[in-house]
Amino acid sequence: MGLLLVPSCANMTSVDSVPASSLGSSARVLRGTVVSARSVQVQASSEDKNLGTGLGAALGAGAGSLLGRGKGQLVSTVGFGVLGAVAGRAAGSQLGKISGQELIIRVDGSRKEHRVTQPVYKQYGVIPVGTHGTLELGSGTSKFLPDSY
Repeated sequence: MGLLLVPSCANMTSVDSVPASSLGSSARVLRGTVVSARSVQVQASSEDKNLGTGLGAALGAGAGSLLGRGKGQLVSTVGFGVLGAVAGRAAGSQLGKISGQELIIRVDGSRKEHRVTQPVYKQYGVIPVGTHGTLELGSGTSKFLPDSY
């Protein structure tokens, strides 16, 4: 019979998951106020477009292969595959778009301003001018997190 070791629950801590890309990253944290805000539409990524194209082509070719016989079946498979790819790319472009905001943040106690473009986060909604919060300036990514939420 084996020995079963169970760690004490008092010594366990909660562990949050982070993406591997965040290893070694750092951010400068500043306090500031939104002095300008405008809504923007963030375009779909190339991955969204490519996924739509591939899925559309596969579904179109699959549907086309059910039609006709011989050369007619080949023609319908290729034709429906091309049409599916075009429709899938358009759908991937539309589905990948997200609502965002371009914010200009004035750093507290300074005349320095930073421009941040970020998605409209569910928990914060649209951030209005005059909102005070934390500006996280990272290498490649920055975001503004309001205080009052």
